[in-house]
Amino acid sequence: MGGPVVGALRRRLRWRARRVVGVLGLLAVSVGLLAWGRMVEGYNQELLLNIGASTVIVAFSYAIVDPLFEELRRSRVEERPRFDDEEFSRNVAAATSTVSIMDIGSHLLEGSGRERFLRALRTALTNGVLVRLLLLDPDSAAASQRAEEIRPVNVREVIVDNLRRLNEFVESLDVAERNRFQVRIYDASPSVHMFRWDEKALISFFPIGVRASAAPHLEVFMGSPLGEFVESRFDELWWHPSTRPLEEYICLPVTLRHDGVVLRSCVMHFVVTAGGWCIDGSPIVDQLTDFGTGPLEVELSRPLAVNGWSGTRFRLARVDGDAERARVFALFDAKYGPRRLIGPGRARLALRLIPGGGLVGGSNGGGAESGVGSDSSAA
Repeated sequence: MGGPVVGALRRRLRWRARRVVGVLGLLAVSVGLLAWGRMVEGYNQELLLNIGASTVIVAFSYAIVDPLFEELRRSRVEERPRFDDEEFSRNVAAATSTVSIMDIGSHLLEGSGRERFLRALRTALTNGVLVRLLLLDPDSAAASQRAEEIRPVNVREVIVDNLRRLNEFVESLDVAERNRFQVRIYDASPSVHMFRWDEKALISFFPIGVRASAAPHLEVFMGSPLGEFVESRFDELWWHPSTRPLEEYICLPVTLRHDGVVLRSCVMHFVVTAGGWCIDGSPIVDQLTDFGTGPLEVELSRPLAVNGWSGTRFRLARVDGDAERARVFALFDAKYGPRRLIGPGRARLALRLIPGGGLVGGSNGGGAESGVGSDSSAA
């Protein structure tokens, strides 16, 4: 865990190193002038000795006064009446080391400014900048609470769309850029809104009635007490055990078995519904055709919680009813983008995960009666 302590320590070490180099440089100049003054006579000697002695005084004054000015600079806070999207995108594109964002769902990934912001991110990544985004889990209780505070904004819809855009952006990056671009999803009560570039950041808290992006922001140095506090909150959420990477939100690794024999291991798309979890069964359509849903067993790479039950072993059941299937397909569309009949995002097969191996009526058949809800006719 890096943590805010390491970041603050690095900043202080850089500042102290700069100060030490400055003092030693001035002392070296003064020593050189005094030594030169001893080798000459007359007016030049007096001039060199006076300048050398003055330089010694300047060096010690710098050593004493510079820390005071540094503390004043670090403590300076400027209030911005609004969040300037264009200016922040320019700051991101010009960043040299770090870009960090902590938000619920970012307005920068919405509307006409989205492409400008993504271009700025791509420029930063090309320049070797580490980019980290921390967004709220759209299915968390905190997201529901925030939605109540800023109605009529659909907070879950905003976050889901953000994450879809970010996933599409990740897929457009090369391997090196992907390693520097990190997105994580946290499940906690949001406390602060942070947009950082290098050693400065815009921060705000979450007002009632409006989105944080519409509220005034404070521009602070990350080395200030306020900056270090916000950085500590970012790192606390970033490394919390409940926080997960974007890829866990997008894909679910699955092992499919029949009578204990592994038929297929693959990753699947999935969504959360009011009744539990649904997967897109199109990667296992061959196995569904051969065996139907009833005899198949599903083992997940990580436990999922369903109505108070948590585990990794499930059975499959169809999603019953046209209306329910339409709702499930709409969730898939929102999370992964519009479906197509061929290629990536092809027609989906909506299957419900039934916890603990329990069977549901109507899920036992095979072939055409296998209990699969397909959207191929509606795609």
